[in-house]
Amino acid sequence: MQSTTSYRLKPTKAQLVTIKKHLELCRRQYNYRLGERFRWWESTRTPINACPLTASIVPVEEIYQNIPLTRTQTRDGRKKDESGNPITKKGDVFSNIECGYVQWQTIQLADLKNTKKILPEYKSLDSQVLQDVVNRVETSFSNFTTPDKNGNRRGKPKFKGSHYYKSFTYAQLDNLDIVKDEQNRICIDLAKIGQVPMVFHRSIPQGFKVKTGTVIREADGWYISL
Repeated sequence: MQSTTSYRLKPTKAQLVTIKKHLELCRRQYNYRLGERFRWWESTRTPINACPLTASIVPVEEIYQNIPLTRTQTRDGRKKDESGNPITKKGDVFSNIECGYVQWQTIQLADLKNTKKILPEYKSLDSQVLQDVVNRVETSFSNFTTPDKNGNRRGKPKFKGSHYYKSFTYAQLDNLDIVKDEQNRICIDLAKIGQVPMVFHRSIPQGFKVKTGTVIREADGWYISL
C-alpha cells in the first residue's frame, strides 16, 4: 500500500534562494533534454505521403551523429543471479541503439556528468534530483509516442515556462531524513539544501517508510510531498 502526505515547508531566506535556484536549474535541464528528443524525433519522421516508405528521411550517418553508439558499465550491477554474482559487471559494453531506436533515457542520464562539467552551477544540485528530471522527460515522451492498451496516446510534451515547472523530486528519502534541528524544530533533511523546517501535522503511520520526497511550489508557499 502506498500513501502520500504533503507538509508545508518553512525554509529560511537562504534555503528559499537555494530551492528556487534548484527548481530553475531543473526546468532548464528538462527543456534541454526534451529538445534533444524532439530534434531527433522530428528529423527521422515525415508525413506518410511525403516520401517512399523505404527511403530514409535523412542519411543514416546523420541520424546517429553525436550519439554514442555504446556504453560501458562503470560498476557491478545490483541485480544478482542465483549464485549471488552480479548479472551485469563493470566493463560490460551495451548498445545504445536497439532496433534503430536511441535509448535516450540511458544516454541522457550518462550525459549528466558532462552537464556538470560544462555548466558548473549544476554541481550544486543533488544527483538524484537531476536524474529525476531525465526520468520525467522519459515519461512525458513515452506517453506521447507509445500508445496505451486502448491505442491512445497523450498529447505532445511542452517546454516548461517558469510558471509551469513547479517541483523537483528526491527519489530516495528515508524516515531518518525527518529530524529535529538545534531549535528543536521538526525538519526534512534535503541534500544540497539542508534541514528545512516543516509543519509536521501528521506523523508517518506505523509500518510505513518514506521513499521519495517532492518539493512543490504552490500559490501559498512551498510544500514537500512524502
